[in-house]
Amino acid sequence: MSSSRLMKSIFLRLAIILVPLVVALAQECSEERSADDVVSQLLNWLHENGAYINEKVAVRHLVPGDSLSPRGIFATDDMDVGETVCRIPWNLILKPRDKEMVTIVGKSNCTSGTIEAVADAMSSGGKTPYGAYLLAQPKDYTAAFWSQAARDLLHEMLLSKRSNHLTELDQLPPRGIDDLIDDEIKLCCNGRVNDPLFRQAAMLVMARADFHYMVPFYDMNNHHNGKRNMAHRYNPYDPIGLNQIKQTGYELVTTKAVKQSEQLYTSYNRGVVSKEYVDWFGTPEMFLQFGFVEELPQRWLFDFARVKFDLVWSDAGTALLREELTRLTLFAKHHRHNTSEDTHISLCEWSSLWQYYDALHYALSSAVQQSSNGYNMTDDAWKLDENWWVKDGTITSDDDDHKVYPTINA
Repeated sequence: MSSSRLMKSIFLRLAIILVPLVVALAQECSEERSADDVVSQLLNWLHENGAYINEKVAVRHLVPGDSLSPRGIFATDDMDVGETVCRIPWNLILKPRDKEMVTIVGKSNCTSGTIEAVADAMSSGGKTPYGAYLLAQPKDYTAAFWSQAARDLLHEMLLSKRSNHLTELDQLPPRGIDDLIDDEIKLCCNGRVNDPLFRQAAMLVMARADFHYMVPFYDMNNHHNGKRNMAHRYNPYDPIGLNQIKQTGYELVTTKAVKQSEQLYTSYNRGVVSKEYVDWFGTPEMFLQFGFVEELPQRWLFDFARVKFDLVWSDAGTALLREELTRLTLFAKHHRHNTSEDTHISLCEWSSLWQYYDALHYALSSAVQQSSNGYNMTDDAWKLDENWWVKDGTITSDDDDHKVYPTINA
């Protein structure tokens, strides 16, 4: 059997794991002050400076009347397929300087130019309404930017105690929590980790930018793979699409009919935010990169057990999952009766950690339960190399990191 056919036989889909619904950002991680005024000022500024926002959409809180709940974009009237939701002029987008664009097209991961632009926009209380809006956003709400005490507790939750635990691949996801700060600030951004404004700019770019572009209004759209109903008009990830965006603006369109009062969604890991995310970027990576636990459907990839949710289970993988589930339960028994004050971490960090714990514990429990309910099990995944998890995209032959590039809007 050819390797490609073997891959297809291994990655037959199972039902998506059901995980409890969660709100994108807990109220404990809301803005330090109500930002309703700065949102209104931002929308007015966009209209006054050539942006188009469809009159059939409005920005409101997910919980009506609760000014601390997250926001979303909602349809105020029925919308047809292909309607333009927004069109943001190139000059209103925060991005690296023109001389840095060649590096971006070359797929550099360094976003220092964008971080510099965001920090500058937020300086002096906000040089523009968009800068003021960004300045009002929650501080340090993604795990890589948590306090050391909070990161230590998260590491303890994820770290395996198995005797054969050798690398990060042998622990529970997500991995690379500390690497994000090293990559984004120390390497790309001249180590300005102690500058509060620059630190906040770096976190916002990591959590909200579309590729290397910080796009006003776009970053108010929430993520949902099961309900996504928007996509780019033009591909922002290649030179042709980029040139079109420079000429006519950054544009989102509906991909299906949207009913009045429905929320508009994009997907952060299905070819909308990054072409590299489709295979390996699941619920744990979403939590690490963007700071929230996504709603249904979710994807989980456990390297140590070679289990990717949608993979058929293996005897070897199931035994490892069961062992980690037991350890995770003991972690909660030891820590969950505490409060954030007891552990000297913020309420935002404490709430986010346990929100992720609940999703992780449920995912592990579901995997073990499904394997016990008679699903066919195979060890084929253990016969493959480190590319065992690939299914949806295509690995580029010259990419040592095995990144996957799906088709845009797929």
